[in-house]
Amino acid sequence: MNQDQWLMTIENGLSAHFNQENAPSRPGVMWAVHIKQANSDTVYTTMVKALYADDLLPKYQKDRQYQAQIAMQYLNDKIRSGWHPKNEIEHTIYISNPIQPGFSQNKDKKWWKFW
Repeated sequence: MNQDQWLMTIENGLSAHFNQENAPSRPGVMWAVHIKQANSDTVYTTMVKALYADDLLPKYQKDRQYQAQIAMQYLNDKIRSGWHPKNEIEHTIYISNPIQPGFSQNKDKKWWKFW
């Protein structure tokens, strides 16, 4: 296993409405993600607040597996851009609908957005 490889698992998730600064509360899930680098015994727990985009379809609001995958993809992208899980920062993303086949899409476009 490559030492630069990171393993992630969802430890827990809390579904709730979250207060926002200067805006009404918004539904979403606070995910607790365990992150472990290959060939290391150190496990980091990182929290990701995944808020629902305004247009998120109800079927994706109920799809916890989809939401968890988006949260882990976000963390993977953060790691690849230089962030290390030992550096605690606030992670807030917005979960949007997946890109549907047949639509023109930018391959660099993420299914999440952070503010």
